[in-house]
Amino acid sequence: MNLRSVIVSALLGVSFVFSTAAQNQEKVTYSTTRLADMVSVKVPDHYRKLNDDQMADKVIASRKPLAMYSSPSGQADFSVSLGNSARNPWQDKDLKMMSDFQRANIKALFTSVTFIQDKIVKINGHDFALFEFISEVKEKTKPAIKKYNYVLYAIKKKNVLIFSFVCNEPERPLQEEVAEQIMKSIRF
Repeated sequence: MNLRSVIVSALLGVSFVFSTAAQNQEKVTYSTTRLADMVSVKVPDHYRKLNDDQMADKVIASRKPLAMYSSPSGQADFSVSLGNSARNPWQDKDLKMMSDFQRANIKALFTSVTFIQDKIVKINGHDFALFEFISEVKEKTKPAIKKYNYVLYAIKKKNVLIFSFVCNEPERPLQEEVAEQIMKSIRF
């Protein structure tokens, strides 16, 4: 096989991957879901809502999420969690300070973190701390686990809300647009 054939084959393969991803994105439809009487968000129709047992299998946390949705493959998850409001020191005006605190927490949770975005954004009139990043966990005897994370933190009436989208890093090209559409739909 000559060099030209290799290049043409590679270009065809890449264009197939991108066209398949584009077709998958075009088919995604969303429905608005109301959570905790204070927030609504659009979730892909093909995602399934997880019950308490399913959430416990996916999330190790002292407080279960308000709601969690998973892709049909189970490889992409969207969740909404409420921070402990009884012990929450944050006021609505403290978002920047809380953002610095959460950035440090994110770095401490993983072996390595590569931030794609780390900023304060306004979505539908409300400020959020946005962290988009690739996390990696390495263990000596196992292959590294890389995940794509898109996380928003908000403070609303002394409550901290955490909106989290996570998928395996190889699925990122297929899920990135879904994550962004979900997050852009958040309304208080």
